[in-house]
Amino acid sequence: MRKYILLFLFTGFVNIFAQFDLDAGMGLAYFSNPDLVDYLNGGFANNTNSLKTFNSSADFFLELGFNLKENYQIAAEYNFNIFSFNSPLNFSNYNLSVYRHKPSIIAYYILPGNGFKFKFGAGAGLRFLQAEESIYGPVQYSSTGIGFLLKTQGNTKLSNKFYAIIASELRYDLPGEIHTKEKQLINFNSLSVGLKLGISYQF
Repeated sequence: MRKYILLFLFTGFVNIFAQFDLDAGMGLAYFSNPDLVDYLNGGFANNTNSLKTFNSSADFFLELGFNLKENYQIAAEYNFNIFSFNSPLNFSNYNLSVYRHKPSIIAYYILPGNGFKFKFGAGAGLRFLQAEESIYGPVQYSSTGIGFLLKTQGNTKLSNKFYAIIASELRYDLPGEIHTKEKQLINFNSLSVGLKLGISYQF
């Protein structure tokens, strides 16, 4: 009898508190990275492809959230960001690809509603940067640092378990510096704003 009581209590606890959100999607991020802009505009860009103060990049994300209570959630997020630049040179082409890996732990405050919910979060995590530069041959660089983010997300119910996601975020990333093959120093610290769309599965 005791076994059945414990099983009933555990099941009730799981149903009330142990709900998970699994989110996935993609979007655009506009980032400001003054050192990178100066480096590319000063040596490789021309009048048609020069970089501006804010430049676009592609974002992909996967997030698993655990509901601590009705209004509070803790989540682990992996964000993958890609930026690429290319420009013609004499007898060659210049290419730069930058890959930013941004795992974060995010704490959310949730406002639930009938068929929707809003999430307001703040988080931090490690930042791993990889860059590949090619002029007459590829050269790879890497650096590691930390980053911070603020995120607002709206979930709209599609079915019993699935929600559509729209999210905006502000990020300040500090992955650090690299030394190029020509011994130039580039600081990749950046400020970015992003907009994302995706799908959420609740279980």
